[in-house]
Parts: sequence; structure tokens; C-alpha cells
Amino acid sequence: MIGIAFAGHACRCGDPDPAASSVEAPASASPPKFVAKPMRSVWPLAGGPQLAVLAGQGVGPIRFGATVETIERQMGEKCEVRTPDVCRMIARALEFELKGGVVSSIRAFRMDRPAGNDATGKARTYGVFNGAIPPDLRFGMLPSAIQEHLGPPKRIEKSNTDGGLVAETHYYDGLVLEYDLLENGNLVLSVMQIVKR
Repeated sequence: MIGIAFAGHACRCGDPDPAASSVEAPASASPPKFVAKPMRSVWPLAGGPQLAVLAGQGVGPIRFGATVETIERQMGEKCEVRTPDVCRMIARALEFELKGGVVSSIRAFRMDRPAGNDATGKARTYGVFNGAIPPDLRFGMLPSAIQEHLGPPKRIEKSNTDGGLVAETHYYDGLVLEYDLLENGNLVLSVMQIVKR
């Protein structure tokens, strides 16, 4: 199993020229606003079951129409944030959107992305998602590496004009991929959203 790809060093497998892996930032996009953080001394490990991201279906055994009880049983833990509209597992970097008490959309996030507040109101960041898009497409990869397996997206929306994280959103059938623009100018996969086809 390939380890987590570090966002600052996104891998483009099989690319013999490291310089070819860099992607220029869109000319119209202003660079995101970053806050310096101290260097990590401990790296979190992925926990819970390994999950395949299945376009238009779900993650692993958790599919559209699943109840919160099914989510918690399959994940082996309770939702850290639970409302009528969402079950959020911050440590597992997963968010299950609910309609009528069942899963209607699923989002997985790269580590350290803002996760809103937990049940106590404390600001949190997402942990490590233990999964990938088959065969092994993971967070931190460049768009070109993702497209080697998924092909070109149906459409691309460019954003990041207000200094936010997301620079591009790529739409596939049953799958929406968001790419963050890093300080080094690389676009890296940061959010996988599974939607109904």
C-alpha cells in the first residue's frame, strides 16, 4: 500500500522529469492565504476500514441510502458531529450528507483541511482518510496523475479568486474532485465528493 502523499510533494508516477511534475497556478488566481504552522513532530495514521471511493455509489460498503446506524457500524465509531443533515467523522476525514435520515452525498478530505467545529464548538481539522479511488488514486496527487486513470473530466471550474483553498473543481460522472493550490504552485487533490449519477 502506498503511504499518504504529502501535499507539498505531489507524486506523478512514472514521470522521469521532476520538473515536469510542477503545475503553474492559473494566471487569474491570486495565491491562497496561508498561516504558518509549526512543523509536525507526530504524524497521524489512517484508522478505520480501508475504503474504495466508488463514483456514484459510496465509499466501501457505505452506499447511498445508508442510515447513520449503518455508517457507524461499518466505520466502527460514532459520528463526531451529528445533525439531521450530516454525520461528520473528523478523525477519519469523512462527511456523510443526509437527506431524510439517509446518505445522499459523501465527502472525503485531505489531512489538515478545516473541518469546522466539533460537538463542543472547538475548531478542528480533518485527520487521515483511509481510502483511495481505485486503483490507488490518493490525496496530494496532481490532476495529470488522476487523469491518467480517470481520463479528462466532463468539465472544470476554476476558482480561488478570493484566496480560498480550492483552485479547480473537476466533474466526473458520480464524482467531484477539488484541487487546492499550494504555495509552490502545485494543484493537488484535496476533496473527493461522491454524488448520485
